[in-house]
Amino acid sequence: METADRIHNVPVPERFLPLITRTLADAYAAEGVAGVSGVPTPVVPPLEAGSDMEWTKEEVVRAYREATPALRAFFDYMSDRPGQEVRSRDLAKAVYPDDDPDQAEGRLYGVLGGFGTKSTTRYGKKKWFFDAYRERMRDGSAGYFVYVMSEEKAAWLREAGGRE
Repeated sequence: METADRIHNVPVPERFLPLITRTLADAYAAEGVAGVSGVPTPVVPPLEAGSDMEWTKEEVVRAYREATPALRAFFDYMSDRPGQEVRSRDLAKAVYPDDDPDQAEGRLYGVLGGFGTKSTTRYGKKKWFFDAYRERMRDGSAGYFVYVMSEEKAAWLREAGGRE
Protein backbone atom coordinates (compact mmCIF):
# COMPACT_ATOMS: atom_id res chain seq x y z
CA MET A 1 0.00 0.00 0.00
CA GLU A 2 1.37 3.43 -0.96
CA THR A 3 1.59 6.20 1.61
CA ALA A 4 -1.12 8.17 -0.20
CA ASP A 5 -3.50 5.23 0.17
CA ARG A 6 -3.14 4.79 3.93
CA ILE A 7 -6.25 5.51 5.95
CA HIS A 8 -5.99 7.69 9.07
CA ASN A 9 -8.44 8.06 11.91
CA VAL A 10 -8.68 11.71 12.84
CA PRO A 11 -10.98 12.93 15.61
CA VAL A 12 -13.44 15.43 14.14
CA PRO A 13 -16.09 17.35 16.08
CA GLU A 14 -19.54 16.22 14.96
CA ARG A 15 -20.50 19.69 13.77
CA PHE A 16 -17.67 19.53 11.18
CA LEU A 17 -18.54 16.09 9.80
CA PRO A 18 -20.60 17.47 6.88
CA LEU A 19 -17.72 19.75 5.87
CA ILE A 20 -15.16 16.94 6.13
CA THR A 21 -17.42 14.56 4.21
CA ARG A 22 -18.00 17.13 1.47
CA THR A 23 -14.27 17.88 1.26
CA LEU A 24 -13.43 14.19 0.89
CA ALA A 25 -16.17 13.70 -1.69
CA ASP A 26 -14.84 16.66 -3.67
CA ALA A 27 -11.30 15.27 -3.49
CA TYR A 28 -12.39 11.82 -4.70
CA ALA A 29 -14.53 13.35 -7.43
CA ALA A 30 -11.65 15.54 -8.56
CA GLU A 31 -9.38 12.51 -8.87
CA GLY A 32 -11.94 10.83 -11.06
CA VAL A 33 -13.03 13.69 -13.30
CA ALA A 34 -10.02 16.00 -13.60
CA GLY A 35 -9.40 16.73 -17.23
CA VAL A 36 -6.36 18.02 -19.03
CA SER A 37 -6.63 21.35 -17.26
CA GLY A 38 -6.82 19.64 -13.88
CA VAL A 39 -10.10 21.39 -13.08
CA PRO A 40 -12.87 19.02 -11.98
CA THR A 41 -16.42 19.24 -13.15
CA PRO A 42 -18.64 19.26 -10.08
CA VAL A 43 -20.74 16.13 -9.79
CA VAL A 44 -24.26 17.22 -8.89
CA PRO A 45 -27.11 14.73 -8.87
CA PRO A 46 -30.33 15.85 -10.56
CA LEU A 47 -32.97 17.40 -8.35
CA GLU A 48 -36.38 15.86 -8.09
CA ALA A 49 -39.44 17.78 -6.99
CA GLY A 50 -40.06 17.27 -3.30
CA SER A 51 -36.70 15.61 -2.78
CA ASP A 52 -34.47 16.01 0.25
CA MET A 53 -32.07 17.99 -1.92
CA GLU A 54 -34.35 20.65 -3.41
CA TRP A 55 -35.00 23.74 -1.30
CA THR A 56 -38.28 25.65 -1.45
CA LYS A 57 -38.50 29.41 -1.11
CA GLU A 58 -39.99 29.02 2.36
CA GLU A 59 -37.07 26.84 3.48
CA VAL A 60 -34.45 29.26 2.11
CA VAL A 61 -36.18 32.20 3.81
CA ARG A 62 -36.39 30.23 7.06
CA ALA A 63 -32.69 29.34 6.84
CA TYR A 64 -31.86 33.03 6.39
CA ARG A 65 -34.02 34.11 9.32
CA GLU A 66 -32.55 31.43 11.59
CA ALA A 67 -28.96 32.08 10.50
CA THR A 68 -26.19 33.34 12.74
CA PRO A 69 -24.87 36.83 11.93
CA ALA A 70 -21.83 35.30 10.17
CA LEU A 71 -23.99 32.96 8.07
CA ARG A 72 -26.26 35.89 7.17
CA ALA A 73 -23.20 37.84 6.04
CA PHE A 74 -22.27 34.84 3.86
CA PHE A 75 -25.80 34.68 2.43
CA ASP A 76 -25.88 38.45 1.80
CA TYR A 77 -22.50 38.42 0.04
CA MET A 78 -23.46 35.48 -2.16
CA SER A 79 -26.94 36.81 -2.94
CA ASP A 80 -25.37 40.02 -4.23
CA ARG A 81 -23.33 37.92 -6.70
CA PRO A 82 -25.78 35.46 -8.28
CA GLY A 83 -24.26 33.12 -10.82
CA GLN A 84 -20.71 34.21 -9.95
CA GLU A 85 -18.03 31.86 -8.72
CA VAL A 86 -16.83 33.23 -5.38
CA ARG A 87 -13.71 31.88 -3.69
CA SER A 88 -13.71 31.02 -0.01
CA ARG A 89 -10.91 33.50 0.68
CA ASP A 90 -12.96 36.41 -0.70
CA LEU A 91 -16.00 35.30 1.27
CA ALA A 92 -13.96 34.97 4.43
CA LYS A 93 -12.68 38.55 4.05
CA ALA A 94 -16.25 39.79 3.61
CA VAL A 95 -17.65 37.87 6.59
CA TYR A 96 -14.67 38.50 8.91
CA PRO A 97 -13.01 41.70 7.62
CA ASP A 98 -10.94 42.29 10.77
CA ASP A 99 -9.49 38.78 11.01
CA ASP A 100 -6.26 37.38 9.62
CA PRO A 101 -7.15 35.82 6.21
CA ASP A 102 -6.27 32.27 7.33
CA GLN A 103 -8.25 32.61 10.54
CA ALA A 104 -11.17 34.15 8.68
CA GLU A 105 -11.23 31.28 6.21
CA GLY A 106 -11.14 28.71 9.01
CA ARG A 107 -13.99 30.46 10.77
CA LEU A 108 -15.98 30.55 7.53
CA TYR A 109 -15.54 26.79 7.11
CA GLY A 110 -16.83 26.37 10.66
CA VAL A 111 -19.91 28.44 9.88
CA LEU A 112 -20.58 26.45 6.71
CA GLY A 113 -20.00 23.17 8.52
CA GLY A 114 -22.58 24.23 11.07
CA PHE A 115 -24.98 25.12 8.29
CA GLY A 116 -24.36 21.70 6.72
CA THR A 117 -25.35 20.03 9.97
CA LYS A 118 -28.38 22.28 10.35
CA SER A 119 -29.37 21.63 6.72
CA THR A 120 -29.57 17.93 7.53
CA THR A 121 -30.97 17.96 11.04
CA ARG A 122 -33.32 20.94 10.94
CA TYR A 123 -34.32 21.19 7.29
CA GLY A 124 -33.94 17.54 6.22
CA LYS A 125 -31.73 18.39 3.23
CA LYS A 126 -28.76 16.46 1.89
CA LYS A 127 -27.13 19.46 0.23
CA TRP A 128 -26.96 23.21 0.51
CA PHE A 129 -29.13 25.43 -1.69
CA PHE A 130 -26.00 26.82 -3.33
CA ASP A 131 -23.23 25.01 -5.18
CA ALA A 132 -19.80 24.41 -3.73
CA TYR A 133 -16.74 22.69 -5.10
CA ARG A 134 -12.99 22.67 -4.62
CA GLU A 135 -10.99 24.21 -7.43
CA ARG A 136 -7.88 22.45 -8.64
CA MET A 137 -4.66 24.22 -9.47
CA ARG A 138 -2.81 23.46 -12.71
CA ASP A 139 -0.35 21.30 -10.78
CA GLY A 140 -3.22 19.18 -9.46
CA SER A 141 -3.13 20.50 -5.92
CA ALA A 142 -6.30 21.64 -4.19
CA GLY A 143 -7.20 25.29 -4.51
CA TYR A 144 -9.86 27.31 -2.78
CA PHE A 145 -13.43 26.26 -2.28
CA VAL A 146 -15.70 28.01 -4.76
CA TYR A 147 -19.35 28.83 -4.12
CA VAL A 148 -22.08 29.74 -6.61
CA MET A 149 -25.60 30.98 -5.79
CA SER A 150 -28.38 30.71 -8.36
CA GLU A 151 -30.29 33.86 -9.30
CA GLU A 152 -33.51 32.35 -7.93
CA LYS A 153 -32.09 31.53 -4.48
CA ALA A 154 -30.21 34.85 -4.39
CA ALA A 155 -33.48 36.73 -4.99
CA TRP A 156 -35.17 34.76 -2.21
CA LEU A 157 -32.34 35.66 0.20
CA ARG A 158 -32.39 39.34 -0.76
CA GLU A 159 -36.14 39.37 -0.17
CA ALA A 160 -35.73 37.59 3.19
CA GLY A 161 -33.16 40.19 4.21
CA GLY A 162 -35.39 43.09 3.11
CA ARG A 163 -32.98 44.03 0.33
CA GLU A 164 -35.28 43.59 -2.65
